[in-house]
Parts: sequence; C-alpha cells; structure tokens
Amino acid sequence: MAGLEGKVALITGAGGMRGVGRASALKLAAQGAEVAITDVQRDASDLPPGEIREEWRGIHSVSEEVEALGRRCLPLYCDLGDGEQIEGLVEQVKSHFGRIDILVNNARAIIGRDKASVTELEREVWDHFLAINTTAVFLCTKLVGQDMVARGEGGRIINIASNAAKQASAMGAAYSASKFAVLGLTQASALDLAPYNITVNAVCPGPINTDRMSYWEREQAAGRGMSLEEFRGRIVRDAGERTPLGRIAEAEDVANMVAFFASEEASFITGQAYNVNGGLLFH
Repeated sequence: MAGLEGKVALITGAGGMRGVGRASALKLAAQGAEVAITDVQRDASDLPPGEIREEWRGIHSVSEEVEALGRRCLPLYCDLGDGEQIEGLVEQVKSHFGRIDILVNNARAIIGRDKASVTELEREVWDHFLAINTTAVFLCTKLVGQDMVARGEGGRIINIASNAAKQASAMGAAYSASKFAVLGLTQASALDLAPYNITVNAVCPGPINTDRMSYWEREQAAGRGMSLEEFRGRIVRDAGERTPLGRIAEAEDVANMVAFFASEEASFITGQAYNVNGGLLFH
C-alpha cells in the first residue's frame, strides 16, 4: 500500500496496551502518518491486570511508541460521552497539526454491565452504550467531516463496528443496537460525503484478543475462584476453537484493515462494512 506521509490521523480509544487503537496508531505511523490519539482517563479498577503489571501509561505509552517510529504524536484525554469535550478534542488536533485526514472511530463502552436480558437492562447502561458507541461516532464524524469538506482535499473515516453490528445475540441489546446504528451512520455518511471525496467505511471484527476490561468477565472469574487472566484465556481458547481459521483476531488483524481503508488503494470503496472475523460471519 502507498505511504501516508503528510497525513494526520485521529484515533479514539487508543490507550489500551493490546487494543485496536494502539495497533492502528502504530500501523498508520509506520506508513508515515502523524497521529493524534485519545482515550478516557481510566480508574485503576478499570485496567486489565497486564497493564497494571507492566505499569502501562495508556495514551502516553502509545505516544512514545509512535514517536520512536519517527512520527509526531499528540495524546489527549477525552470523555467521548461529553459533546463539548469532543469539540475541544477536534479543535486541539486541528490547532496542533493543522489538519485531520484520517479519522478512526475506535472507542467503545466497557462491556459487561450490558449483559442482561432486554427486560432487565438498566436504562443508564443503555444510554451509556449509545452515547459512547454511537453518538460519539456521529459527533466525531460530523466535526472532522466539516473540516475535511472545508479543506477540499478528501479524507478517510473508518468506524470500528463488530460482528454484533450484523448479528445480535441474547443479552446483547445495548451493544448490538449501538453497533447496528454505526453501520447505518457509516452508509448515510458515505453518501453525504462522497461528493467531497471523503470515504466512510466500517470494520466489523469478531472476538479480539485485546485484554480490554470486561465487567462480566471479572465477575465470572471471581465467582469461579479464578484470576481474570485465566478466565479470559479460556474464553480466547474456546472462541478460537469455534472460529473456522482456528483463532480469534489479534488487534493487528483489525489494524491491517484500518490501514487499507486509509490508503489510496481503497479510494473507490465507501459505505462498506468489512468483516475481520476468521470466517465466523459472512454477510
């Protein structure tokens, strides 16, 4: 794929040590892009054991890795549930770099509390998932899209959706609804922005081996007298056995698709939702 020299990428949800945001930041930087990364400031209780053990510093650790590749990186904290903070985020990135060419809407709500039957799902949990997984994607798309249109040089918007955006499951109403909405937003935005040479696409991963916190996994591990890492290891193993290609995705598998959508080679692809799931789901 052609390089991304001279391009600036904004990636949300990029502070996890094994996350898609970090992998995408490193992949785009390796291809020449300057990078702005953001995440929410997480309490220690919301950190995976591996990050605590490695004294991982979130977006600041990722920023150092990007800079080690010879690219500039701007780490910014932002609560994506707050529209004013999103506006401030976009303005800071524009002020620092002068432009945004690539937007990767990667952040998601921490899963686990949404794992309830629709009749038992708390309204507060529903609202939180829609705010982070859907409304924040809309606001980032709107604000960055406005800048791309004004500059008249095209752009790339890449939304990280999910298998759950195409096929729901029991006890997944909030997550699936929020991700189904991302695909509708992707298609509508692609049509709205096509006259300005701005493409909008979605990546739909299946299970990913990211180690991001799951409240449900933590509760299940405690109930079985197991460590969170041991319980998660079983989930990864079992999910891999159910996957035709024999493993679940690594963050880099998703980042590879992000990099493709960001490239010139993908300039005639828009409004699409590409699966990265090892054959679990085909449509």
